[in-house]
Amino acid sequence: MKKTSNYHHGNLKEELLIQSLKIIQTEGIDSLTLQILASKLGTSRSAIYRHFSSKEDLIHNIIYFGFKKFEENLSPIFSIKNKSILEKLHLVGDKYINFAIENPNLYRMLFGDKFQDMRESSCNIEEDEHDGSFKSLINLFIKAQESTLIKKDNPMTQAQVLFSMCHGMSLLYIDGHMNIKENIKELYELSFETIKNGLLIK
Repeated sequence: MKKTSNYHHGNLKEELLIQSLKIIQTEGIDSLTLQILASKLGTSRSAIYRHFSSKEDLIHNIIYFGFKKFEENLSPIFSIKNKSILEKLHLVGDKYINFAIENPNLYRMLFGDKFQDMRESSCNIEEDEHDGSFKSLINLFIKAQESTLIKKDNPMTQAQVLFSMCHGMSLLYIDGHMNIKENIKELYELSFETIKNGLLIK
């Protein structure tokens, strides 16, 4: 008997993206093919082509989908009621690095050089949706300045400093350029304290 797909109309595209992320996470982006993807989900390549015109189109959508996951990781922090501004800033950095550690191959796709052109074109679809957490971070620095907690400066630059520190530490960890896996938490705490001490009004 001919095998039929378990997926009804309307959810196959999302399942394809979720399964693609699993393949990327466990085997790397080079192992992702439409044939393997079809086999994993028990569907046909023609069914995949109804949602994605090519592997390149699939990767564009994976990047878009990946940034949504990244946003979902950070965005809840900014609406927490029982944490101070500094605690939220600390949590943003902590969550950022944890996302990279838990999703190293996806993180490289989202923030590495290899897919830069595809990333830029993918994120132009709904640009505001993908930089929501960064805008919220800027607003958090603005609030910190308004409350005279930190020094007056360009809040975008302050946000970039925090994200840059997290990005560098994330890449050092996942690419193994420095032996920091055993003390990543300690290193983050020290780095955050250094940034915080430079920001605080004394």
